[in-house]
Amino acid sequence: MQQRGFTLIELVVTMSIIGALLLVLIPVINSVLGVDQRKSSRELAATLRYLNDEAVVRNAPMRLAYDLDHNTWWVEAADGPVRIFKDRTQKDAFDEFMADKKDSDQRVADEAEGRKSTSTVTDMLSQLMPEGLTDDAAAGGAALMSSLFGGASGPSARGGEYTPNEFRPLGTEEDDFARRQLPADVRFWGVWTPATDDVVKPMDPYEREAMETEDSADQKWTVVYTHIFPAGYMEDTVIYLSDETGDDMTTITVEPLTGRVLVKKGMEDLPDISDREQR
Repeated sequence: MQQRGFTLIELVVTMSIIGALLLVLIPVINSVLGVDQRKSSRELAATLRYLNDEAVVRNAPMRLAYDLDHNTWWVEAADGPVRIFKDRTQKDAFDEFMADKKDSDQRVADEAEGRKSTSTVTDMLSQLMPEGLTDDAAAGGAALMSSLFGGASGPSARGGEYTPNEFRPLGTEEDDFARRQLPADVRFWGVWTPATDDVVKPMDPYEREAMETEDSADQKWTVVYTHIFPAGYMEDTVIYLSDETGDDMTTITVEPLTGRVLVKKGMEDLPDISDREQR
């Protein structure tokens, strides 16, 4: 009996079908087995450990940023000293101060513009006033004209004494500090630091849809940071990664004093930091 083999075309078609099936099945298998979640957890933990050393080498504060709404993260570095907060109360107080500072800086700018206007008016009066007019009279006329034309008066406001933390993103698409996107089946379930009090979670679909209707300059997404300092101190942080349903969870915990970064399956409790000294 004569046996018939496969033709080259049949083999190519068969291999193509098998390849297509693997492309579909491998992500599904990875999701079911939690492969992507474990890989993402290890990558985040390794980056935190690396930054703990990198901050010392650079002698500059650094931080890892987590965009919870877009499931991305990236590295930033500061050019000078920065501050972190023991708890949410201190952060809110600083935010209120910074809002007052912004108003103060605006008053300083307005007064500078007013002084510029006054100088212009004085120059005009020096040309219009008759010769022999006393300096006091000329100054009085300038003040009157300045008030009519919107010049500032009164005590000058103080501003510029403080500046907020200023960080810049590091890296490009080609290097180790490039912005990272979590796999499609992995989510930031939430992130906690002492500055947030409670676990910060991503926006719900309705909040996100509303935010996307705003102008890009006005969009404020949910971003949380882990700060790392040259002295070897890492900010308390707990990162929760989950699958799309939120049922399968992995916890990444930063121990600030030792610099250890622990990865555990499941949802771990937040640490008790009430007895720690303020840094």
